[in-house]
Amino acid sequence: MARAQGAEIIDFNQEDPIQAIKDLTDGIGVDRVIDAVGVDANMPHSGPAAKAAAKKHAKEKDKVAPDAKPKHGNWEPGDASSIVLDWAVEAVAKAGTISIIGVYGELDSFPIGNAMEKNLTLMMGNCNHRRYLPHLIELVRTGALDPAEILTQVEPMTSVIEAYQAFDKRQPGWIKVKLEPAAAETSLAA
Repeated sequence: MARAQGAEIIDFNQEDPIQAIKDLTDGIGVDRVIDAVGVDANMPHSGPAAKAAAKKHAKEKDKVAPDAKPKHGNWEPGDASSIVLDWAVEAVAKAGTISIIGVYGELDSFPIGNAMEKNLTLMMGNCNHRRYLPHLIELVRTGALDPAEILTQVEPMTSVIEAYQAFDKRQPGWIKVKLEPAAAETSLAA
């Protein structure tokens, strides 16, 4: 889906993501990084980045979400929450910006020294939806943006719990879900 919308795809189980980004940017790095993953991040389990990731992040899941009680595959915390932060600092160019909207709990480390040496701007917090809504609505109204392009499922509002559980299991095909309210039933009185 991302490729269809013009994104460059990097599979961290097939290639080292930092090296791939450096190769794509002639060694400079990207101007901006958005971490929208947070505690759900997973490390690569195969490929050239797997060994270093396992060495650094092996026990992170137990520290970040010690009280997690997944039920039937729902809310499985990632096994390497801080890997995205490490990779963000490595991947961004000098004087770049890292925006963090992914949800985090307590972390033992952040590469603050490397971020400072690169003169990075860090922005983080919950998304201020109200700030962006007028602009997004205008993009949709003018046809510049079609949100239906990223919808993968349409479910009835009455199935909200089941839809969320399927989405939370990260099953293929569950990327964005639209919940449809049931059509109002009308009856004619004679």
